[in-house]
Parts: sequence; C-alpha cells; structure tokens
Amino acid sequence: MTNNYNVSELPKATLHEHIEGTVTPEMAAKLARRHQVKLPDDFVMKEGQYDKTDFPNGRYAYDESDFWAFINTYDSVADMMRTPQDYYDVTKDYLSKNANEGGVYVELILSPMHMATEVNPETGKGELSVPRYKAMMDAITKAADEVKEETGLETRFIATGVRNLGAENVKEVAEFVRDNPHPLVTGFGIAGNERAGKFDDFAEALNIAKGAGLKLALHAGEICGPESIRDAVRLGASRVGHGVSAPQDPAVMKDLAEKGVMVEVCPTSNRILVNDLKGDLANHPARKLYDAGVRISLNPDDAGIFGTHTGKEHRIGAEKFGFTKAEMLDITLCAVENSFADVATRKKVKENIYKTMTAEDRKEMAELAEKAENPFLKRRLETRVEESGKVAKKLELQKRKARTMAGMKNKKFQALVMNRTGMKR
Repeated sequence: MTNNYNVSELPKATLHEHIEGTVTPEMAAKLARRHQVKLPDDFVMKEGQYDKTDFPNGRYAYDESDFWAFINTYDSVADMMRTPQDYYDVTKDYLSKNANEGGVYVELILSPMHMATEVNPETGKGELSVPRYKAMMDAITKAADEVKEETGLETRFIATGVRNLGAENVKEVAEFVRDNPHPLVTGFGIAGNERAGKFDDFAEALNIAKGAGLKLALHAGEICGPESIRDAVRLGASRVGHGVSAPQDPAVMKDLAEKGVMVEVCPTSNRILVNDLKGDLANHPARKLYDAGVRISLNPDDAGIFGTHTGKEHRIGAEKFGFTKAEMLDITLCAVENSFADVATRKKVKENIYKTMTAEDRKEMAELAEKAENPFLKRRLETRVEESGKVAKKLELQKRKARTMAGMKNKKFQALVMNRTGMKR
C-alpha cells in the first residue's frame, strides 16, 4: 500500500457544510461593501500574517482557542447574508471552488430561520416568510444549476432547525419545509448547541420531516457523549454530524457499522471546537471509525470561517489519518451512497467515480479487502472491487465499439475516395 498519490486529483463529495459558514474573508468584504457594514480593522488577518498557501481565500482573525470568538465571527458573517443576491453570490462562489477541487457532489445545510425570517409589521415579531424563502431558494438553486452546467457538480440541500432555539421552533421549521417543498431540499437536520435539550424533545419535528420524505442528518457526538449519537440513530438519523465521541462506546460503533449510518467527519472544525482533541488531529478518531467499518465522509463544516476547503480536508485525511488512495476513493463512494440524492443521481455519480479508478486502484482495494479485519469494511471493499470491475469492462466494451465504428467509417471513406478517384480517371 502506498500513500504516494495526488489528493487534488481525486473525486470528492461533501455532505456537511453550512452555507453561511462558507463565506470567505474575501466574500465577507464584498458583502460588507454591499450593505455598508463597517467591519472591525482586526476582523481578518492582513497579508503576511498567515500562510496564503494554506489559507488561499483569506483568514479571519478570531482566536481559535476562544469558542465565543468563533461564534461572534460566524454571526457577523451570517448577518450580512440578507438578500437573494447575497445567497446567490455565496453559493456560486463556494460551489465553483468545490468543483475546481474535484468536487462531484455537495450538500449544503440551510437554516430557514435565518434566510426566511421577516419582521411582521403588525406584531413586531419575526416570522417565517414564504415569499422570502422562495426568493432565497430561487437564488441558491440558480447558482447550483449554473455550476452543474459548467462543471457537472451535483448539489442538494438540507434544511436545518437550531436546537438551542427550542423544540417548538424546530417543529415550526419542519412544518414550514414540509409545506413549502423544494426538489433540491432532500434532507432535514438539527444543529446548534448539542447540550440544548435531548433528541427526544425534537421527536415530533423529526417525524414531520420524515413524513415529508426528508432524510435525517443530525449533529451528535460533537460535544456530548456517545449517548447523543445513540439517540440520533434511534430517532431515524441515517447520518450523524461530527460523531467524535462514538469510539467511547464500542456498542455505538458496532451499531453505526451494522446499520450503515455515516459519520460526517469534519477534521479542522473538530480540532478547533472539540476540547477532547486538545487541538491535535492526532487525537481524532477518524481512523478508528473507518477501521471499525463505520462509513465516514470528510467535510469542511464551515469552510470560510475555519479557513479550510474540501481539498484541504481530504489532504488532512491522507496526511494525518493515513488514508490510502483506495481508502479515499471508498470514503467518497460512501458519501455518495449515504447522500440524500435520488437513486438515479447516486448511481450516475458513483459510476463516474469508478471510471476514474485504474487497474492499480482496484488491485489496492482488493488487497485492503483481503487484509480488513472488520467484516463490514471487508464486505464493502469487496463490493467496490466487483462494481469497479464491471464499470471497467463496460468502458472497455465502449472503447472497442468506438474503435470498430471508427474503423468502419474509415474504410467507407477510403472506399468512397477510391471510387471517386476511379471515376475521374
């Protein structure tokens, strides 16, 4: 097995990314000018104060060790996303960058409470507005459609309730999304302060979302222990955001692997926000999760705020967690399989990923399957070898057919030329 490969050339799928968190310092400056917001002089780092190679889109100046400094930065940036044009610009900027890094599939987390709340002039209270929501979604969808046309990147959205706003608020969001369906909103989530209530408090909201045909991706096990993950799965989550505490309970790990529940790993975010990691990715459980047969994906979480991006998180996967090329391909394939896209889209994206695999990649994956001690991981890798082999054979048949057709056309052309030449003579 070798780790000597170019991560930037691999296809990538992102499942955990908050749209407001994608705003880079460069984009924040653009929004500030648009809305005449005076940002503090020390809001972003100046050129020379950070490594431009590692932070190509600029870097915010908050202290990484100060959680509330991060929250204040996030809130300041989110507050400047006020119009459909803002959402269009932010979405187009992020998705274009993602595609340029090899992105083949993305899911963006949306907060209806942020993007669609308007103050009712009669009551003076903020209320979810259907016209505002539609306008924002039209802008976001336009950006996604344009990037798909330009690059082929598939995008879906996850509507999310904020748990620290209370169970009634999350229920209101679930009802609002149910009553205002959108073809690209295919999932529902719960984010926010994980210590604010228990998942059972939100059971009604989750049932409403499931009844509307939305799949569940719930933040769990980031700050709280594995019991949070257990509750999220019990209530129907097919994906768990962060899930850092899962290895603390072997039963939870086994349950995740058996049920095929994915853990959306967010390395940079976890390093900064999860105290148990002590700011060191060497303490991150990504490798433990993978080796235990748990499906994982690699995600930025808040790419702009954390100064990261999809390519950087995948590079961390290779450099810090030691994932080989075959393992990275498996991780991306898992992300597509656990995505909230329709069956046809998942099949198409998977096949395109398989088309990038070489005979050497398949050989490496077969060797990994043979050595895998976990039965779930072994079976999954064996399936990868089988499926990729079928795609390779299909490609070879298509090439042979194309060569045959080209040969036939060439012979017909030659015959035509000879015939015409003979006629002239």
